[in-house]
Amino acid sequence: MYPYCKVFIDSDRYIDVISYSDEKHHGFKRGTQIGEGLVSFCELDINPFVLKIKELLGMPLTIQSYDDMRKAVFGVADVFKDKHEYAHFFVTGALNNILTGPIVMKDEKEMVMAAVHGSEELDRQLLEQLRECVLYLDSIVALYDIFSFALGLCLDKDNYTGRPTAERVSAFYFKYPDLNGFTIPTGFAIMPAKKGFLDYKRTQEINDAGITDTKELLASINTDKSKVSLLPYYHVQSLGEMLFLEFVEMLKQVIQVKRCRLCGRYFVLIDKRKREYCDREYEGGKTCQEIGPLLRYEQSLESDEYLRKFETEYNKIYSRFYRADGKTNADFSGKDMTRDEFRTWSKAASKAKADYQRKLITGDDLMQIVKI
Repeated sequence: MYPYCKVFIDSDRYIDVISYSDEKHHGFKRGTQIGEGLVSFCELDINPFVLKIKELLGMPLTIQSYDDMRKAVFGVADVFKDKHEYAHFFVTGALNNILTGPIVMKDEKEMVMAAVHGSEELDRQLLEQLRECVLYLDSIVALYDIFSFALGLCLDKDNYTGRPTAERVSAFYFKYPDLNGFTIPTGFAIMPAKKGFLDYKRTQEINDAGITDTKELLASINTDKSKVSLLPYYHVQSLGEMLFLEFVEMLKQVIQVKRCRLCGRYFVLIDKRKREYCDREYEGGKTCQEIGPLLRYEQSLESDEYLRKFETEYNKIYSRFYRADGKTNADFSGKDMTRDEFRTWSKAASKAKADYQRKLITGDDLMQIVKI
């Protein structure tokens, strides 16, 4: 079923994707290095997405409002547009599949009558498709929470350093047992190989040349500079599968993440070099990596009293959320925190920390924002 992707891992640890939108349209491109797609998804501001879902839930689910609600459904997906390419690709594709699903009538006569005059059954099925879209969109928020938790527990270089990775991964699966049986279909394709992985450069040259004949394809691959090989690929059909694929590949290849000391967001540690700052744009066209070292204090961050207090408070608030996660409303205590509450607090706290490090606010201001 469309859309789907054939995903290869190349010799430079990049994710290379052949995406199929429909029977006539496909494209080949190099994506990001392993883990960067997962991290960028988890570092998105999900609140606009959540708010648009709430707006959808507030709309009347009637056939008179069908067109407006259908437009609003895709408006939710467009939150990812220009912000996360494969999230937008899979979410938009899934919504299209739901809304173009078959309408089942009892017989051909009823189908003709419904097409001409409409019918209660036709209206019911159309509205059921919209309801399914809303449920699907809500599941994307759940994915955001699951994989944000996975980053912090299993892949954060500075978290739980006294616990082996295998133990942390086991704890993750204990919390989300449904993922124990998660599988992604695989296949094999004849492709140019380099060091046992996909040779991206040669593949791109062949793709640009538009070669489709098998004999010509094999001849173009098997040259003095490249060799033909039967390479595995992942057949990815959903956003959840793509995120899970990156998560597993990071575990397999021991790729970790770290929080940027300036903006506070996760970034991927792509090699063994020590890094404290990410390459995201921070302000004035400059990145955290460019600005961060210039903003160092005379006193190291580890000995900063307010940053120590911040970490203590962050861990305390996180424990309130973690302890309450999965409880029903009836089981909530006064100190428990919902996912939405923690997400909102965490964004504000991270911004306050960054402002403090840039000396835009005082340490007392920082603690006033963080403490709740």
